[in-house]
Amino acid sequence: MSNHPDLTTRTNERDGTLLVLVPGGEFIMGSDAFHIERPPHRVRVSAFWMGRTEVTNAQYRIFREATGRSLSEHASKALYNDDDQPAIGVSWEEADAYCRWAGGRLPTEAEWEFAARGEDGRIYPWGDEEPEVPRAVYGLIFGRGGKAAPVGTTAGDISPYGILDMAGNVLEWCSDWFAPYPADASDVLVDPTGPSQGTQRIMRGGCWTYQAPALRATQRWRTPPQLQTPHGGFRLVVAVT
Repeated sequence: MSNHPDLTTRTNERDGTLLVLVPGGEFIMGSDAFHIERPPHRVRVSAFWMGRTEVTNAQYRIFREATGRSLSEHASKALYNDDDQPAIGVSWEEADAYCRWAGGRLPTEAEWEFAARGEDGRIYPWGDEEPEVPRAVYGLIFGRGGKAAPVGTTAGDISPYGILDMAGNVLEWCSDWFAPYPADASDVLVDPTGPSQGTQRIMRGGCWTYQAPALRATQRWRTPPQLQTPHGGFRLVVAVT
């Protein structure tokens, strides 16, 4: 994994996730690039701990054995089930249950975007430079050997806080129900959590099958919560106490 000397880290006791401290801050969330990302608006988030990588198959296997959950269709295939690959084929409910079991939760959409792009409005986690294949895991072909890479192996896909794989590899569940951004957000939104109900959840990031434009840190994906996809995983957030 990439070295980042300024990181404040700790290991989560329950599941062994390496957590990175993301300090609180204010940023412009969203962009004018696509309708689903509009309007850009000011958000302030409190500090939180976030997994430096996505939850792995090895970690998720311990959770399954402890809770009696079955292996998903995708996760049972040899292409996707190496210990250090991200856990895929996990519905929103399953991802949420894992995070609670591990003593944390899924990130809010605002936390995820802040962790990915920081306060300086960068387009990608690493900055504004266009993606290239060695930097992130993307552009692979489903059904032709394409698959997620072991977590943390593309050192160039790193956020301003030292968090890895936020542009490529797998999509990531957030806790929020999907809703359009507020059209009249003149005041700073503080720790927004999305609407109280809905029909679709949010996934963030790009993934191993997507092309370069989908790796932008502001990209949002409205997703049925029951979806189990080989393109999607999740990472853990733990509150700062």
